[in-house]
Amino acid sequence: MVAKDLKAGLPIALVSVLLISTAQLSMKWGMGGLASQWDSIVALFEQAQLVELLLHVWPALMGVGIGLGCYALSMACWVMALKHLPLGVAYPLLSLSYVIVYLLAVTLPWLNEAFSWVKLSGIGFILLGLTFIFTAKKSSH
Repeated sequence: MVAKDLKAGLPIALVSVLLISTAQLSMKWGMGGLASQWDSIVALFEQAQLVELLLHVWPALMGVGIGLGCYALSMACWVMALKHLPLGVAYPLLSLSYVIVYLLAVTLPWLNEAFSWVKLSGIGFILLGLTFIFTAKKSSH
């Protein structure tokens, strides 16, 4: 792999990982908001109070919409990154999104995810695996 390709592809791949992580967190928050309000959503819909319904659910819908937009942007970045990076470098980077999503999900209070030492250990193994992959790549050149 040419160093120039790595320099061009790596930042784009990392932006893709950040976007996909944002998408996951945003969709979780938005869908959680819709689920928690489901009874009132159904009642407003049945009463044909569409304006009040929209006012009631717009924050959650925005979360879902932002998530979908981030998914689309992430896919565009990913396609561009794959033009420059070999699959053996690009695909392990995707696992960084698991790390980011878990750490933010347990830290951000509005997501209300429970901390687990077992899950944190899994995150450690992911990071260790990435370290092995990227150190092996460097030493083989």
